[in-house]
This record gives sequence, structure tokens and C-alpha cells, in this order.
Amino acid sequence: MTHRLAALLCLCLSASVAADAGPVLYQRFTAQAAAGECFEVDIDLAHGEEAEQEAGELRYPMRGKDIAEGWSWPDDTPPTADYFRYKYLPLASETEDRRQYEAEDMIGERQTMTERWRFDYFLAFSNVDGFVNPDDETAALVFRLTPDSVPTALALRAEACLTLPATRESTTFWKATHARPVDLTLKKRYLIGELKAVHAVDPRDGRRVATLYPTTRSK
Repeated sequence: MTHRLAALLCLCLSASVAADAGPVLYQRFTAQAAAGECFEVDIDLAHGEEAEQEAGELRYPMRGKDIAEGWSWPDDTPPTADYFRYKYLPLASETEDRRQYEAEDMIGERQTMTERWRFDYFLAFSNVDGFVNPDDETAALVFRLTPDSVPTALALRAEACLTLPATRESTTFWKATHARPVDLTLKKRYLIGELKAVHAVDPRDGRRVATLYPTTRSK
């Protein structure tokens, strides 16, 4: 079995293209969404894994970025099924402290507890195979860079088209304890679509420096 190059790379020194933030898109598509509607969204490198730039390459590992939610499991589960068919790209993380209250988790010791809500946003997609080399242990998105066109720092941006349902949400709750006096509610919010491209961009103006497109593999 032979494999073609996992993805086709295109150096793009084009004008900047606008992208919306993950939370803004989530609210918009929760209210109204159409299958096939396309968008661009910034990948959050501050709360996720950092991209590594060296030797003319920019690498962003996808290993371990599996989604394990009820909606993401395959309908049938034969022994060869890939339970983690959906992968994710992190889009944003927001935290909101709400009310405080007095409680006694340890006998005789009252303390102030805080209700904290965290909202994590992701792009969920099931076509990662076209973007990565199956022989790469890190399953990285790999961009080829030319020294004369690359700024000091790079950002990543995903281009995708919606599939329906366009959004999903899960909730996990951790009760406050004496050692950790925080009631934490975690909301994981997903935009769901087909990944069309990933762009390495100049964060100063959004100019595309390199683009990663999916390819098919020959057997």
C-alpha cells in the first residue's frame, strides 16, 4: 500500500480574509444554520496545544484530539469501528464567576463557595484523514514555509462548512469541596462541519501565508 502526500500545500500570499470568533459563530448557528454554510474561524492556540515552527515547517499535532460525546459515537460498533471518528480544533475558552454562597463542606468550618461556569468551544469534524500523514506519530497538520514569506509568529485559522445539526453541547458539573471551594459547570460547545482547509496566517493582518488542503490517498 502506498500513500500520497497526506495534504496538498499551497503558499498563499493573498489579502486577509475575515474570520469570526468561535463563541460568536456558536450563538449564530445555534439560532439559525443551513447545511453547507461555510465559515472561517480562528484556532485557539492560547488554551490548546501550540504550533511548532522549525526547519521551514509549521506543525500542529492532532494526536489525542478525539471527541468522546454521546452524539459522536458511530451508529454501529463493529470491532473495527473508530469510536473517535470526530476530532476537534479548539476555538475559545471563556470563564464566568457567578454567585457566591456560604457552605460547610468540612464539619465546623464554613467557607465561601463560588459558582463558576466555563465555556469551551471547538470545531468538530470527521475528515481529519485527508489532512494528516498516517505514518506521522503526532498526526500533525504540517505547513511548508518559505523563509522570505513567514512573519515571526503565525496563527492558525480553520475553514469549514456546516453539517446538521450544526451545534452540539455537553455539560459536566463538579461540586465544591473544602479543598477546592468552587462549583464548576463546564459547557463544551461544538460547531460541527466538514473541514475544508486550514490556513497559517499572519496574526497582525490575517494574511494567509500557507494553506493546507485535504487530499485523497491511493492504495
